[in-house]
Amino acid sequence: MRPGDAPVVGPAADADVRLGDWRGVAGVHVLYADLDLADRARLGHALGLPATEPDAALLVAALRQWGADAPAHLGGAFAFAAWLGDRQAVVAARDPAGICPLVYADRGDRLVVGGDVREVLAAGVPDALDEDVMAAVFLTSQFRPSSVGRTCVRAIDLLPGGHRLTASERGTQVSAYWRIEDAPRLGLRRVEEIGEALAAVLREVTAEAVADPGTVGVHLSAGLDSSTVAAFAAHALAEAGRAPAAFSWQPAPGADGSPEHDRIAAVAECWGLDVSWCPAAEADFAAGLALDATREPHVMWAPEAPVRREARRRGVRLLLSGWGGDEAASFSGRGTIPGALLRQGQWRAVVAMIARDPVRALRRLRAQRTKRARLGLAPTLDDLRDAALRGEHATFARPDLLRRATLPEVEPMPADPHALLGWLMRRGHLGDRTGAWALAGLPFGVRYRYPLLDRRVLDLVGGLPAEAWLTRDGLRRWPLRAAGADLVPDAVRLHASKAEPHWLADSRRERTPALAALVPRLVPEVVGDRAEWVELDALRTALRDWLNAPGPIEPRGFHALAYLPLEDGFSPAPMS
Repeated sequence: MRPGDAPVVGPAADADVRLGDWRGVAGVHVLYADLDLADRARLGHALGLPATEPDAALLVAALRQWGADAPAHLGGAFAFAAWLGDRQAVVAARDPAGICPLVYADRGDRLVVGGDVREVLAAGVPDALDEDVMAAVFLTSQFRPSSVGRTCVRAIDLLPGGHRLTASERGTQVSAYWRIEDAPRLGLRRVEEIGEALAAVLREVTAEAVADPGTVGVHLSAGLDSSTVAAFAAHALAEAGRAPAAFSWQPAPGADGSPEHDRIAAVAECWGLDVSWCPAAEADFAAGLALDATREPHVMWAPEAPVRREARRRGVRLLLSGWGGDEAASFSGRGTIPGALLRQGQWRAVVAMIARDPVRALRRLRAQRTKRARLGLAPTLDDLRDAALRGEHATFARPDLLRRATLPEVEPMPADPHALLGWLMRRGHLGDRTGAWALAGLPFGVRYRYPLLDRRVLDLVGGLPAEAWLTRDGLRRWPLRAAGADLVPDAVRLHASKAEPHWLADSRRERTPALAALVPRLVPEVVGDRAEWVELDALRTALRDWLNAPGPIEPRGFHALAYLPLEDGFSPAPMS
């Protein structure tokens, strides 16, 4: 891109900037923009502009007023890169939750920025894979390249959510402009007042999110997060005499039904929602398994594929999802709350919790310790490598790859609840899914919004005291439960489990034959150079053995399939 060129619109695009071409250029020039701004009234007021101004105009005005600090003042989802003449630098940024994807290749005097690895590669960036990252992804499914600001391609990095990049002829720097754990602490204490505060923010956020003309869609699982978003969206649209279209990953209810279908029906009947049942079929899982995760949007691709098709058929161009609730609005504390309260000297709250049901408290404490060990990245990647080389950790990565790799350093899971919120925001999984769905939805004309990841929600949750996440009446996640008291049926709002056994069983039934079709393709002739990184014979044997006697979950290590080029006609990238 050169001075005078129009901005490139993402996410399926890239801006190729040669810094020398911009030397001495004054003013603000947007180079790349993927914008879905929210909280526009506040932003417009601060800028002295109408809230109805286009997103691009608001962005330019924000950059002129605040310069490189503009990202901290924006709301909604965004990823952009702009030339700032006063800094003689390109400044790029991504929204706090990383909803909009943003990757970049720093080539010294050249910066390529975009929302899709494939687009950046198409600009001539070297496509050699990063052997160190590949060793980590083959070693454990708990590692995500995005958690360390990297991709599987050595020359392409990823800008994490809440971060800003500054690139000039003097070099490139990445820094955080927002962290959820830095949110000012609020004076709220009672769960009722916390619920009221969160409900007020959710009403505002959701009313803005559904303000687009046309039919709005909502995800509707049997869970608390999607049901809450669906209910708030339906409430906002009801004032205009409209109702959202609902989409569920569940198969249509049979004669016997299931508890999951009962909870979905409770929300649908409460708000008069017409539910489209969109279970993924074998062909969807086969297509998802054929994607190459080193460069293609693959995260939860198959389960959402029927929703994209049905949304297009029903004329829905905007879908609201409850994704991201677990990391903030419906945060459970994940075992950190009693310890945090004791460290703060609030021992009475802990004693009262235990006294209400000592047996349940002890059982939950044990379960939380087990869950933390499973979810956390402790032991470290180096520890896992040592265990794998001793034969004590299941992986299909070749030992010589593990021995020579310099494994990325990953932030350990903290024990403080507010620090844990920040760790979850930086783990990468939120943006991995939102970015994949943004790109996968483009051919269908479908875009997504995530009310539970709006910065206003995140800032409120980050300011809550630790006792907000205490277990009460055998239930956790009380801030969101309390927020939905007037809108979400109690059959969902007060349901304790997140398990969806009916959906999991149906998905496994459709996914299993798709996995079986991969067995003959796990050969060097198909996988190419990556066969030098993976024990293909062992993987093929393990997959065949499991298919002969499928268990309730797939064995550890099967996630490696996502990082192998299994689609016919694929030309694998060379190794670094």
